[in-house]
Amino acid sequence: MKLDLYTKSILTVIAICLTINVLKDFDIMPKAYANEPLKNELNLLPNKNYGLIPVNADGTIDVNIKSSSEMKVDISTISTWDKMRVVIKENEDK
Repeated sequence: MKLDLYTKSILTVIAICLTINVLKDFDIMPKAYANEPLKNELNLLPNKNYGLIPVNADGTIDVNIKSSSEMKVDISTISTWDKMRVVIKENEDK
C-alpha cells in the first residue's frame, strides 16, 4: 500500500513538472521588453544644466535663508503611538 502511494506521488510530481515545462513555452502572459532611450530625444543641448531651479555644475543648488527664529514645541502630552496634530502658523516673534 505504501509503495503504491509513493509511486503515485512521484509520478504526480513528475507530471506536474512536465506540464509546467510545456506550458512555459506558450506565452500565456505577454512579456514586456525595455527599449534603449533615444539620444537627445528632447533636443537638449549638451553640457547644459536643465531643471526647474538653477543647478550648479556639481549638481548642487544655492539656498538663501532670509530669516529664522526658535519656536516652542510641546510634545509632553503625546504618547508614543498617538497621532500628533500639526498646525503651522506665522511666527509671533516677528
